[in-house]
Amino acid sequence: MQLLPEYREDIPRVERFNFVARLTHWSHTVTFLLCLFTGLVLFLDSVDWLAAIFGGYAGAGLVHRISAVIMTLSILFFVVFDFKGIINWIKDILRFGINDIKFVMLFPLEFLGFPVKMPPQTRFNGGEKGNSIVTPTCVILLVLSGYIMWFPSIFPAGLVRVAYPIHDIAMVLATVMVCMHAYLGSFHPGSGESFWGMWKGTVRSDWAQHHHAIWYEETYGEKAKTESAD
Repeated sequence: MQLLPEYREDIPRVERFNFVARLTHWSHTVTFLLCLFTGLVLFLDSVDWLAAIFGGYAGAGLVHRISAVIMTLSILFFVVFDFKGIINWIKDILRFGINDIKFVMLFPLEFLGFPVKMPPQTRFNGGEKGNSIVTPTCVILLVLSGYIMWFPSIFPAGLVRVAYPIHDIAMVLATVMVCMHAYLGSFHPGSGESFWGMWKGTVRSDWAQHHHAIWYEETYGEKAKTESAD
């Protein structure tokens, strides 16, 4: 069974994500997974086998901290070099409306294989908008609480105590969201083309029209061509 659709260059394609967004996404993915697995060594008991992969508990702690710093730098890189993209991302999230609500309500049926007619979506569908709120919030909480735990002597004792449960809860929520995002954004039938959008930057035009009709029309459709001509 083919998990991902074939990347076709002989079919018209449109840009979905620029280089900075893609580099930030994959940097975050790698560093998050490293932080997750090394964090599990410190979070769970009886995972000596996992600690051994990183050279013991001390090695896991070192990799955890290095990955956290690289993750922080990748976020700053995104802010500095694609601030406009972040603003557009936020604007799209704030466009959450009736079509997005319908999408979220209908998606469980589509996920189970029932034929449903989805309402037209903007650049990010209702589920992606939810993920765009929850996951970054969890990551920010992970980063802030992580540095507080790393340097407890420079923060108030009460803040340090609160940082531990916040870090753990944010880790669990972020892990759940990342797993869902990985499957639904890459391997779920009909969604696999979005993987190529984040890997190579482009998606098939027909896929964009079908899955993100509003965004396609505003960006590449007749409306966009008319506005650019003016």
